[in-house]
Amino acid sequence: MPFIAVHTTTALRAEQKDTIASELGKIVTLIPNKSESVLMIDISDGHTMYFAGKKMTRCAFVDVRCYKQAPFENNKAFTEAVFKLLQDVAELEAGEVYVSISELPVWGAKGSLK
Repeated sequence: MPFIAVHTTTALRAEQKDTIASELGKIVTLIPNKSESVLMIDISDGHTMYFAGKKMTRCAFVDVRCYKQAPFENNKAFTEAVFKLLQDVAELEAGEVYVSISELPVWGAKGSLK
């Protein structure tokens, strides 16, 4: 089960959140063995965020967590698609978006640990 959290300073309309969630469901398939059917998404907007000691008026941090490691090229394609999505839907430029991918060797789901 991949988990994607999108935190942004931008206040998003419900339609924007729905579009981001829907598109992330498609984009996650760029990572091998990941699909929307097991994807959990958290979209949190209107955050107060700081970078380099300065309060940011426009920025986003996307935290991606996946069970097991994927090839670099797949993660790169996924990351670039996320940048494009947030540019198209939330009007955030690439320099205002940061993406982190954590690939975990263990994952708890359905009452047990894998």
